[in-house]
Amino acid sequence: MELFSRNVAALWIILLEFLLETAADEEVLMNTKTETSDLKWTTNSHSKPEWEEISGLDEENNSVRTYQICQADGSSSHWLRSKLIERQEASQVYVELLFTMIECSSRITHHRSCKETFNLYYYQSDTDDATATHPAWMENPYTKVDTVAADFLLRKGGEKKFNVKTLRLGPLTKLGFYLAFQAQGACMALLSVRVFLKKCPALTCSLSVFPETVPRSLVQEAVGQCVANAEQPGPNPRPPKMFCGEDGQWVDQPTTTCTCLPGFEAKHNGLQLNSSLMYLI
Repeated sequence: MELFSRNVAALWIILLEFLLETAADEEVLMNTKTETSDLKWTTNSHSKPEWEEISGLDEENNSVRTYQICQADGSSSHWLRSKLIERQEASQVYVELLFTMIECSSRITHHRSCKETFNLYYYQSDTDDATATHPAWMENPYTKVDTVAADFLLRKGGEKKFNVKTLRLGPLTKLGFYLAFQAQGACMALLSVRVFLKKCPALTCSLSVFPETVPRSLVQEAVGQCVANAEQPGPNPRPPKMFCGEDGQWVDQPTTTCTCLPGFEAKHNGLQLNSSLMYLI
């Protein structure tokens, strides 16, 4: 009974550490919260008001650079474009938006074309060639990601709540991309924009070691090698393989034939495992 309890405890330790090791890693490509100077993004509008950059407070009351706009009606488009963001190795990235939106019925100049949404676009480029007039401020050449709606609306006398939305961009094929925000009748503040990619962390599993892997498709094959003091038997064995999912999570178990060299046995954090637990190492 005591031996069984020890084995169960060891199993739970292994499972917990495996889950922690396989959790997706994030690499931040751009985060406006960490900017210490003006963002100086590009705006485009055929009428007032325009997007205005100001200092504001995020959900933790930290000072951040924000953009805000409050339109009387939605008859014209008001655009805001980021600087070029390099995609690194990723074929897709994620954009986390923190924003507030004023309820249409709470606005003094309430117009029937008032909106409580805005649009997110992106434009890919191999060079930092965007100008005040290029690319044209419209869908195609810009690629629309989504119409973003607020879950929480600000109203007079109401509680101040922030909206957080995470959207996926892709597939990305060029060296970098610009984000573009289009407001048509909204009264809102864009408090922060964080762009990041997800990747599978380095992993040791089934006597095999797999490197940190950035998924470039639905699943990305990763080639590993045996851990120290282990090898693959037979002539010309195939190297260990495992698949990294687009969400930065390792998929299923690895394909490997790694086994311990003579005189060695599998251990985990100093705990010797019996044969019933070996497959989890």
